[in-house]
Amino acid sequence: MDAFTRLEATIRSRQGADPASSYVASLFARGRGTQAQKLGEEAVELVIAATSDPARIVPEAADLVFHLAVLLADAGLSLTDVAAELERREGVSGHREKAERATAVPIPTPAPLPASMPAPAPTSATLSLSGMAADPTAASGDALPLPRGGPLASDG
Repeated sequence: MDAFTRLEATIRSRQGADPASSYVASLFARGRGTQAQKLGEEAVELVIAATSDPARIVPEAADLVFHLAVLLADAGLSLTDVAAELERREGVSGHREKAERATAVPIPTPAPLPASMPAPAPTSATLSLSGMAADPTAASGDALPLPRGGPLASDG
């Protein structure tokens, strides 16, 4: 059994578990909007690592894959479904495949997150959204708090 299969089995085993006992269970309890938000946060962290801290690329990529696996599990899908889609695209020109996707059914805009959702606890790490290409570590008025540590670090 490879690491991805074990990860997906762990995630599935925590669906329906007490959210207080498991980070994964808390992501399921908070819903797909929160899962998508976390996936986006991890994608941004990977982009920052790729442009400013190459030693963080693999850990951030692992966080991204983890949060992708949670979202897929919530949707009743798996990384195997993603692999099947990649296999379907194999040998197809990237330009042609992208053009075919442009004519497909549009993806609906996600609903806004509920106002009652608690904000993440602030941390010392921040992400600046302005001027990211020029200086991804620059502080600005629109800095967002970023969590630290792996997603399974505090999981029980």
